[in-house]
Amino acid sequence: MTTTLRALIEEEHREMDVLLARSDAGGVLDLEAFEELRARLLRHIAIEEKLILAQVRAVRGGEPIEGARRVRVEHGAIASLLVGTPDVALVDELRTLLAAHEAFEEQGLYAACEEILGPERALDIAHRARTYPVIPVAKHFDGPLVPRTAADALRGAARMKFAAGGR
Repeated sequence: MTTTLRALIEEEHREMDVLLARSDAGGVLDLEAFEELRARLLRHIAIEEKLILAQVRAVRGGEPIEGARRVRVEHGAIASLLVGTPDVALVDELRTLLAAHEAFEEQGLYAACEEILGPERALDIAHRARTYPVIPVAKHFDGPLVPRTAADALRGAARMKFAAGGR
């Protein structure tokens, strides 16, 4: 079991990377792996948004941490790529987005969050994250506004109201 908030987030990233690799191994969609990845990503995003970033913002008197806006936009883009029916091309677009997103988070964002939260609060959040419930997942939808590329997903997420706040 992980001992720090940052270690927990990084461990979840590695587990989801394995599911991502399984999702299109050999150039063939593994729908079971993708659906497990989809559920894990949505839960992971909720943990980061509702537990970690929200608590950091509260500790900072309502001021979001530097990089919060980027993370929220990327979370919106990732979630929007999970809406449409998956195929190998979509998995590759998701991979592109997740690689940059995970690197940004792991190269300082969550270390800064731990520092702001302090050890006791960070450990409490890590415990709550481990027991965070599964997020209900809707059926796929393939409407005309559903993005199929990372670039389209990022553009759409950047226009959303939630992205307007933060840094």
